[in-house]
Amino acid sequence: MEHTEGTKKAGASKSEFAGWYMLSRVRNELFGIAILGIFVFHIAQSILDTKVKAGRKYTFAWIYDLLVSSTGVELFVILSGVGLCFSFHKDGRIVEFYKRRLFRIVIPYLLFAFPFWIYVDVIIKKLKFSHALKDLFFITLVRDGKRTLWYIFFIIGMYIIYPLLFNIFSYRTGREKSRKERRRLMAIATVMIVLCYVIVYVIKKKTPNLYNHTEIALLRVPEFIYGAWLGEKVYRKKMISVPDIILPVVGMILKMILVMDRADKKIDIERVFHGRLVAFLYGVALLLIFAMIFDLLRESGRLVILRKVISEIGKTSLELYLSHIMVRHVILLKFGAKGFVKRVFIYTVLSFALAFMMRFLYSFLRAKTGTLFLKRKRSNK
Repeated sequence: MEHTEGTKKAGASKSEFAGWYMLSRVRNELFGIAILGIFVFHIAQSILDTKVKAGRKYTFAWIYDLLVSSTGVELFVILSGVGLCFSFHKDGRIVEFYKRRLFRIVIPYLLFAFPFWIYVDVIIKKLKFSHALKDLFFITLVRDGKRTLWYIFFIIGMYIIYPLLFNIFSYRTGREKSRKERRRLMAIATVMIVLCYVIVYVIKKKTPNLYNHTEIALLRVPEFIYGAWLGEKVYRKKMISVPDIILPVVGMILKMILVMDRADKKIDIERVFHGRLVAFLYGVALLLIFAMIFDLLRESGRLVILRKVISEIGKTSLELYLSHIMVRHVILLKFGAKGFVKRVFIYTVLSFALAFMMRFLYSFLRAKTGTLFLKRKRSNK
């Protein structure tokens, strides 16, 4: 998971409250909440996997999975689409955009995922080196449904298509204040999202194996499209309109229906499809709720230390995603679900330590490559 380079925090007048720009003002806090939500979800998931249906831990895990589950991923995906809008407005050169974004995610991934897969596949599982390479380059994701680091595969794909989305959702010059322009772009976004779901549904019916292996990524594409559309509204500091509220309200209603529907505890391919759709809409609702809470806290100056901690976590969201997935995977392989639950403290400490190590290394490499680039530029002159 990853937070993108957006704008600097800007002072906001009271009239801007409840405007979409609040997503930019508290973006790091939102990324922080998203990654913490995913972090806790994986702990809850491991508790449920122990099959010990008793005690406070199980009750907490069951309630968390029922009400929140993996919705933090939805927040990440939407916020990534929003953040890329700011990044592209800052420098719309496609080549430079790809360099920045791919460097931001590919370098940390290769530096840490390569030794991770060698350790897991070659040392622990005693498999061939070629299997580690297949895991590294996501061949096993598509072929076998091995989802360990699926988000990297997904977000790289979204980076590749984003310039096209930017051109589609950018306001035409001179029509930034036009209501017709906003309605036009909303209609385009709606058609694209519906079409995307139709395509995924066809894949599900025609090639269920491919769908089962990749639905975790495929059903997040509409969320990214929504984030790309929303990014322009955030960038232009548009107020939240009545049509904007419809989606999160529907999401809250559908989430309640899905919660009641889960009472029979059955899981099938149809429910997975519907569950991802509901998670998308429910995620929009949670995004608005958390954005308003943090924006109110920011303006009132309350809980400063807590907000700073969450903000720092948000700045390290990509690294924390990679680190906690890797640490969790190794612990589960060695000790199983019950062993993982007993080692939650170690899991947490190692995940955060590794994440900040990744962040330091990335910052160091970015500084070095930036210096080398400047030296080459000067020498060419």
